[in-house]
Amino acid sequence: MDFIITILEQGLIYGILGLGVYITYKILDFPDLTADGSFPLGAAVSAAMLTRGISPFFTLPVAFLSGALAGVCTGLIHVKGKVRDLLSGIIMMTALWTINLRIAGTSNVPL
Repeated sequence: MDFIITILEQGLIYGILGLGVYITYKILDFPDLTADGSFPLGAAVSAAMLTRGISPFFTLPVAFLSGALAGVCTGLIHVKGKVRDLLSGIIMMTALWTINLRIAGTSNVPL
């Protein structure tokens, strides 16, 4: 039974990620790869704050805002920097990989 609950939890979480990718690719017609970096960014921010003893109710909005900030940065690179849409997503995804490692301090954070 525990296995089924774990499957449902992970499926619902990745379902939200899939919905975000679908919206950017199909509806907005913007091939945004930032979701590959902003999804772990929220997890890294939340894990780093939880290991420092901060309340989970405070970490979730901060993690959400960090992911939103990553999307804003992608938009700024595309619009203000006049970089093509796909390349701006790749740049941000690559930058977020490094930022995620810096925030977490290690590749895996034990909670």
